[in-house]
Amino acid sequence: MFPGMNGLDPSKMTPEVIAEITEAMRMLSPDQMMKLQSLMHNQMAGFDVTKDMAALEQTLPQGFREKMARVMYMANGIAIPGAPSAADRATSASESSKLPENPDEARLVILRSVSSGLMTPEEALKVLFPA
Repeated sequence: MFPGMNGLDPSKMTPEVIAEITEAMRMLSPDQMMKLQSLMHNQMAGFDVTKDMAALEQTLPQGFREKMARVMYMANGIAIPGAPSAADRATSASESSKLPENPDEARLVILRSVSSGLMTPEEALKVLFPA
């Protein structure tokens, strides 16, 4: 589920990485957090948790996987081309907190969210064209 986490040394994480991980973990419900902890424990004990991890992944909040991938890149010192910085995300969030006045403005907000990395194209399609 979280490629690259093996061998990740928490003592070498920057405060920014720790803050991002904390923010991501706050997205999880208490049940999801307990399930994740249990699966991580079992994986470290040598059990195959592939199926259980896939089932948990289906229940994770939108954007969680992308946030964790971004954290792993940051933790390994890899710059993400075109990814907004924390300051850019804060600015975008404050600008997007204004409600659009018509459907065209709402569509533009969604498209800007995709282009800035705040939303995946798949999430945008679900919002624009609900089933």
